[in-house]
Amino acid sequence: MMRGRRPGLDVSMLFELLARRARDQGDGETAERSSTPDDLLLSTSDKIDVIQALASYNARRVKQMILAINALIILSIINNVIFDRGLWLSLAAGTVFCVLFLARRYYDTDRPSAAQFIFLWTIFGAVTYITWAGDGLRDQIIVGNAVVLVFSAILATPRHFLVMYMAVILNTIALGLANEFGWVDYTHFAFDWSNVGDAVMLYSVTAVTVFILAYDMRQLLARYNKEYRKAKASEDEIFRLANHDTLTGLPNLFMAEKKYRDEISGRHGPKASVLMVGLDNFKTVNDSLGHVFGDSVLKMISTRLADVAGKAFLFRVGGDVFGLMCTEATTPEAVAALADRVQKRVSAPLEAGGHVIMLTCSLGGAIRANGSVTFEHLRREADIAMYRAKSVAPNTFKLFDETMNNQVLASASMAAQLRTAIEKKQFKLFLQPKIDLESGKIRGAEALLRWFPEDGPPIRPDVFIPVAEDTGMIIEIGAWVIQEACRQCKEIQSLGHTDFAIAVNISAIQFKRGTLESIVMDALDSCGLSPESLELELTESLLLEDEYDIKGQISRLAAQGISFSVDDFGKGYSNLGNLGKFDVATLKIDQSFTFAMFDSAQDLALVEAIVRMAKALGLKIVAEGVETQRAASMLSLFGVDSGQGYYWSKPLPESDFVQYLDAYDGGKAKSA
Repeated sequence: MMRGRRPGLDVSMLFELLARRARDQGDGETAERSSTPDDLLLSTSDKIDVIQALASYNARRVKQMILAINALIILSIINNVIFDRGLWLSLAAGTVFCVLFLARRYYDTDRPSAAQFIFLWTIFGAVTYITWAGDGLRDQIIVGNAVVLVFSAILATPRHFLVMYMAVILNTIALGLANEFGWVDYTHFAFDWSNVGDAVMLYSVTAVTVFILAYDMRQLLARYNKEYRKAKASEDEIFRLANHDTLTGLPNLFMAEKKYRDEISGRHGPKASVLMVGLDNFKTVNDSLGHVFGDSVLKMISTRLADVAGKAFLFRVGGDVFGLMCTEATTPEAVAALADRVQKRVSAPLEAGGHVIMLTCSLGGAIRANGSVTFEHLRREADIAMYRAKSVAPNTFKLFDETMNNQVLASASMAAQLRTAIEKKQFKLFLQPKIDLESGKIRGAEALLRWFPEDGPPIRPDVFIPVAEDTGMIIEIGAWVIQEACRQCKEIQSLGHTDFAIAVNISAIQFKRGTLESIVMDALDSCGLSPESLELELTESLLLEDEYDIKGQISRLAAQGISFSVDDFGKGYSNLGNLGKFDVATLKIDQSFTFAMFDSAQDLALVEAIVRMAKALGLKIVAEGVETQRAASMLSLFGVDSGQGYYWSKPLPESDFVQYLDAYDGGKAKSA
């Protein structure tokens, strides 16, 4: 009769009731959070656990009710015997006792639906029988119908409760009709104290059972409230972790985009600007003092940025980059003023972990011009401006303009062209001779890379080399340059110039990749070139890095006989002390010093001082950018070993260089 239906009370309805009750008592959602669906509060397995717990409560409590009612029946039989109320009441009570015992057995054998049905309808039947056989509507046992309805409401399904309710109503109407028309004689039951005993026992059992059920409901509600609060706390933590940076506690990029979308975007949204803040040389802090120290620095920087942010929305993008989104600074002047405040606050001396350091930051800004601009678009523009600022100089601010975007697109286009150039072998090596200033003889040459696209003019190295380094293609290009330079050097030596040596510029990226040693040695072996005929030219800044074992790579290659020189000395850090830590044999004075040598006495003295210090370190000197006899003579007088420049020859392709080499008379460039 009840099979196929969920046993016990309608737990799905109760579950939703408890969920609403718990949510009403829980903390309200924050303004920034969207409402959480009810289904996310507990998983399906959690709901099943609650359902099973409710079913267990039902079975245990119903068995307790049966025991209580059977105790009532025993007391009722005793009451009937004492007051000699007749055998029929005792027999009826005994019958109910047996039926309820059977219902309890059904619960023990995991047949709760049958047990529930027997339990409810036995009580209803007993109350109905006693009222019809007793004093009708005036009989105190009529209160038992209220007990039946309470039990049905708690234990049964809504449909079952409705059927029970209709049965009670119809029985009450029938009793009224029987009394009205005299179908049953209700006058032969006189009052005695047994009526009081019946009422007291009935009320007591009702009070106990209802209290037990109410207590269970309170316990279940308390348990659900506890689980709900735990789930809500976990959900809040997940929300915080998903929308905030774990290190600094600042909102992350996702949260910034959400705020922009909710409060700024749209055709009629307010004007806004985005400022990207990138710390300068933060990698050096991490490498030298450790990541733990670096993390503490980032926390302090985030606090400083919060101090100057004001009403601007501060967020962390990641790494050493932060962002500010502002609806007040919306003009170039206002954004520049905000950037200036940020720079001053960030650059103040910072003390952490027993160290005092000073950091600067580069900033890029972008202003929302119209309502159709997305946050991602605005952030990308600020990013471009920030990286442009970093490329200019540390502690610089740049506001985005369309020319920056064009340059980015041009770089992307050039990257694609570079790939084509590699595949179609559009690169060539040009050689510029290096002249011994004392003897006037050619001691070697520097290999200079040139790019000749099929459909267009040659592209300068200072234009395409940075793109090649950014994309990593410099590794492939650099390997080809080393191989080709070694081949050309061997070819020139085979023509009788046995002392000829070749110099090749090396990118920092080639060192950092860790494959330079094998590339160089493979090129030498394949060409049969002696390592002493190869010189690798480095930049000053490369000598400051040690994370990639650059010093070790230089030492191992130098042990094979390869020489090293520092190119463009004076343009960078100009730290002669670093030269002594590396196996560097030659120093190349940057051409800017050579060009300005005769501009003033101080410029001339500066070149002389560089030469003297380099000589004191046992280094050979090469001067770049020699264009006049006067410059060559003065450099020779200072003690410079070799010169390189248009005074002797511009860079030449291999065939032209060989002709120049054969025709060189020891002092003039025949083809210059």
